Amino acid sequence: MGLNQFGIRARITVGLAAILLLAVLSAANSLYQNISVKYEAGEVATSWIPAIENLGHMKASLAEHYLAANEHISGQGGDTAGFQKKVQTLEASLAQATEVYAATLLTYSEENAVQGNAEKALYADYQAKRDSYFQATKVSLQALDSAAGADDQLGLARQAYATQGPAAFRQAYAAMEAILQFNLKGTSEAATAVAAKVNAVENTMLAALLVSLVVGIGLIWLIPRSVIEPVQQAVAVAQSIAQGDLSRRIQVRGKDELGQLLASLVSMQTNLSQVVSQVRSGSESVATASAEIAQGNHDLSARTEQQASALEETAASMEELGSTVRQN
Repeated sequence: MGLNQFGIRARITVGLAAILLLAVLSAANSLYQNISVKYEAGEVATSWIPAIENLGHMKASLAEHYLAANEHISGQGGDTAGFQKKVQTLEASLAQATEVYAATLLTYSEENAVQGNAEKALYADYQAKRDSYFQATKVSLQALDSAAGADDQLGLARQAYATQGPAAFRQAYAAMEAILQFNLKGTSEAATAVAAKVNAVENTMLAALLVSLVVGIGLIWLIPRSVIEPVQQAVAVAQSIAQGDLSRRIQVRGKDELGQLLASLVSMQTNLSQVVSQVRSGSESVATASAEIAQGNHDLSARTEQQASALEETAASMEELGSTVRQN
């Protein structure tokens, strides 16, 4: 079924609607992809990067806590009151940073639940090892206070701390480093996902632009062609009829307005051909009658001439007869 089966108005309307639909779909897809990119970028900006920054504060607080405890237990620190105040400040800062980080663990959705469970497992491991370090430090500090300056008791307390404290700290610090590496990897993957989505958006927009161009160019070529060709044919037929040529063949294709125009021209050409045929037939009849009349006139003229000749002969005979009578 060709385009000529549809009206000109319908063709133009469908063509414009198709181009408009492609534009709307392209814009909607770009909007959807941009929302996805915005979400991924937001995850990087509001979740991964703050988590990494917060982990830096946690590591710094834990390291300062270890250094302060190590100096105090080894006897290189300052007064006890200053040490306790510093340790309390560090522990409060670490607890606050830990709470902030723990809140980010609740941002996982069902789609990335595996990733969330992995981070929660790392966080639980860190909590256990951090508590072990705090417990080892607390026991050593209590033993140090109980020694009350006795060198042998101080030596035992310091030896116990040296046996357990640094190892517990390294484990807690390593657990925190594992969480940091997990977040760095997640940030890298999220950034890669954002870049991939941006590329996908660009490719989709280019594809939509290409489709729009192909469809638009096709409609620009098809619709005018479906209108111009019948118009040109109608013009040619009208010119032929104006020049008296009624033999031109007219091909009617389609049922649109131009198809109806060509059908009307066919009807007009047929009717004109019939009229011309009738006029020609009448002219031939008139010509035949005229020829017959002329022949009759010719015959009448010949007979008239014959009658005149006969009258002349009769008149001559009468004169001879009169002459003969006079002589007799």
